[in-house]
Amino acid sequence: MTHTHTSYTSSCKLAESPKDREQVFRLRYSCYRRKQSIPEQDTEAFSDNYDSLPNSFSFLVRTDTEDPLATVRINVVRPDFGWYDSPVSHVYGDHPAYEEIARQSFVEANRLCFAEQARRDVFVGLVGHMAALADVFQADWLVACPRVEHAKVYQHMFGFKPLAEPRQYFGVSFQTQLLGIRREEIAEHVRNVKPLHEAWQRALIYLSAKLSS
Repeated sequence: MTHTHTSYTSSCKLAESPKDREQVFRLRYSCYRRKQSIPEQDTEAFSDNYDSLPNSFSFLVRTDTEDPLATVRINVVRPDFGWYDSPVSHVYGDHPAYEEIARQSFVEANRLCFAEQARRDVFVGLVGHMAALADVFQADWLVACPRVEHAKVYQHMFGFKPLAEPRQYFGVSFQTQLLGIRREEIAEHVRNVKPLHEAWQRALIYLSAKLSS
């Protein structure tokens, strides 16, 4: 994952309106088409059935002029809520590490896409929203399946651990690796990492108010 340093201010919000969701789907499409990870589509938008599920939350990062910068989708799996499904289950559903996590509860980050090369502060903000959503829903685990070449970033920056060998991910042509960390472990890992700790706390305030209203 490379980083650029273009100057801008940005905000990360839930993609709720039709306009927001269209920006998410178009950003995904342009991102995945950059490396031909998905087939061409006349609509120039990329979505799947998970986008309409109640346990699915898409976030959109935009500049102060409303230009989309990045997006991620977080799926919450809480069996006691009747929320069982997440894309990772179609990739690692038969793996013992996933089976153990699925017996508990987790949030999965997927469809992480950037309008340009990834910027560290935007990436940290998105992971902060993932951690905050895990707090809001009291999920035991945080799970991600990044491209193999990006897995080390999650491990070094946030303490994620590799849990399985790489496999091809749901709906795209590249290899990903199952990574995971318990919620209390990532809290300990980032306790003294000011940027992520602050992003997490800002996201928690936003999501606690948004999802309780």
